[in-house]
Amino acid sequence: MTIVSIPDWNGQGVIPPVNPVDPMGAYRSPYQVGLADLVLRFGTSPERCRILDGLLRFRAELHRVGFTVGFHWLDGSFLEDIEHLETRPPRDIDVVTFLGDRAGPPLVATDLQLFDPIWVKASFHVDSYFVELSLPSPDLVAWSAYWYSVWSHRRTQLWRGYLQIELSPGEDDAARANLQRIRTPEV
Repeated sequence: MTIVSIPDWNGQGVIPPVNPVDPMGAYRSPYQVGLADLVLRFGTSPERCRILDGLLRFRAELHRVGFTVGFHWLDGSFLEDIEHLETRPPRDIDVVTFLGDRAGPPLVATDLQLFDPIWVKASFHVDSYFVELSLPSPDLVAWSAYWYSVWSHRRTQLWRGYLQIELSPGEDDAARANLQRIRTPEV
């Protein structure tokens, strides 16, 4: 995966879906970005830090039960300049997790809560959905197209971009450290 920088919001307060200078180029949504960069870019308010903390805790739970292969598509008002667009903070972050194979012992009943979107949203401020990467190719393509079409537009029909981060825990410690630095600035 090639990590790119997170594009600035455009004049409409959203991440642009494509590079306006090269709309047919490869630099387009979903932008593959680093988790630590996500925290630095969007950890700009107590509400946003609370959501980022929830995302990191949600990821830690997925890792704990053996899910480390795959990626997340991130979207929603969290990635928008929602404070100016709607004069409110974001309430959660929208996440579709494309899950690869799981390693580890069988899941126990309490682990299954991670697949309950109501529980996940209440516990982590993550509006969560899943797609299994092991699905038959036609199904995987259909679900990818579905989520692309949902994620690439606001409800107002405004075209927008979204982000992709790896599910691997490789950057989680750095992201957590960045979040801690944001929450407790140096005196």
